[in-house]
Amino acid sequence: MDHRKIHQYKKFNALEELDLNSNLLLMQKIISKWYNAKPDNQDLSLLKDAIVKVSVIINKMMYEKNLYHLSISEYRQDKLRAIERARRVEQELEKIKTKL
Repeated sequence: MDHRKIHQYKKFNALEELDLNSNLLLMQKIISKWYNAKPDNQDLSLLKDAIVKVSVIINKMMYEKNLYHLSISEYRQDKLRAIERARRVEQELEKIKTKL
């Protein structure tokens, strides 16, 4: 993949995560305000708990997505290093063959 595309993807991903976190915080703030105004409202209590659970799940999924992309990047680097080592060995082998 082109480095410009990777860089652009990372920018969009960061903006998307920022937008998602901002919206989650906004929902949490509004629900908290409503709940504090009416703490005996069972529906608001359930909604508040659900938003917290959804927020935790989303943050976990974003973390796992970042780990996935990091792993893919490391695997790609390992593959490129292995290819480079194999090429060096082939070149050395050719040098030895020509000496014999």
